[in-house]
Amino acid sequence: MKTFAQNLMKLAPDWATLAPELIETFDWLEDQGWLTIRKDGQPEHYTLLIYPPELANHFGASHVGFGGTTLKYTSHWSTPNTEVDNRIFEIGTTSGDGGRLVLWLDEDGKQQFVQMGHDNAGIISDDPRVVLQFLAMGYPEPAALEQTDITPLQAFFDYHGVYDLDEIDPAEHPVAPTALQAFLKERFGLDMPATARAIGIADFAPYRDEETADPFNRWLAAMTPEPTQEELDYIDNLMRTVESLDLKDDDSSQTLMQKIGTLFKSKD
Repeated sequence: MKTFAQNLMKLAPDWATLAPELIETFDWLEDQGWLTIRKDGQPEHYTLLIYPPELANHFGASHVGFGGTTLKYTSHWSTPNTEVDNRIFEIGTTSGDGGRLVLWLDEDGKQQFVQMGHDNAGIISDDPRVVLQFLAMGYPEPAALEQTDITPLQAFFDYHGVYDLDEIDPAEHPVAPTALQAFLKERFGLDMPATARAIGIADFAPYRDEETADPFNRWLAAMTPEPTQEELDYIDNLMRTVESLDLKDDDSSQTLMQKIGTLFKSKD
């Protein structure tokens, strides 16, 4: 177990363990020189990329990285809940706006890999090899994925609002983590499936979906407190603000920035 895995485990609750496949993959990624250490080098400042650094921020790269945090999941709740926090261990980032890969201690005392996405949540798998396949497939933002029967390329089109690669500059075409894929194939015999559904990953339901059968989604919903009146008022004001901007799907980037800029002018 090399530097990254050691520091990640310093953040882990007592029940959490890293499967050998994860440790080997983390060590391999570190050997490639894809470990970054921010600030003063505390365990939460270690981040492991799945690409060479020069590709990590590429337009067509998958937003996946490994790392932990000292922030408690329920710290933003009106009443933080240690019971929830003690059963969640963050081990990766899977989107640009906070989507996470998490280990969850389920009701039977078993570790599950779960997705806590843009606005969805659910179990990925209890098998670390399936999770590694999923993260190495090249989905732009795994945490944004709800339907798992689409390919990474289809997800790329949906994510960027295009229908064909000809609409995108060749320099911004999708970039799969091919080196990681090759390692997983050589070390564990793992091929890359066409879709996440092909390796048994079910669709991810929205948070608090009353119809979902996903155990993690249902557990998290049951533990989440009802919003306070202050929070409801904030959401209402936020929605009114968004509506007032009259944002449209066909707005250019310049138009969007101009509309958003009116928010700051209105405060002057």
